[in-house]
Amino acid sequence: MSTIFSKKLKDYRKELETKHQEKFGQVRLANELGISKGIIGDLERGTRLPSKKVLIKLVEHSGKSINYWMDGIEEYEAPNSVDLVLDKMIEKGLIKDINIDDDAWEIIKKAVLLEIERKLK
Repeated sequence: MSTIFSKKLKDYRKELETKHQEKFGQVRLANELGISKGIIGDLERGTRLPSKKVLIKLVEHSGKSINYWMDGIEEYEAPNSVDLVLDKMIEKGLIKDINIDDDAWEIIKKAVLLEIERKLK
């Protein structure tokens, strides 16, 4: 049962090798995801499909969507960290109007810096 997923997982490890400029084997990825190397091997061979738990770990680790992993859809824009932070701050009542205190601005500043870093990658 060869799948789009198995190819995407192999490609992802190659991306990680390029990013880290060193070998990024199945054992290392398994350790970072908190799963066994055997699961990674089975997934890459296409002899098993990922569980929901493994899929969620890959989404979080890679910043790529479930659609990317399962359907091969390349076009994915990770959620904007600034939007997520602002939504959460409004939800928690930390921002009630345009008069934002210094502590809230510091949180927003960190979110903007994270977004800049993400876009530069």
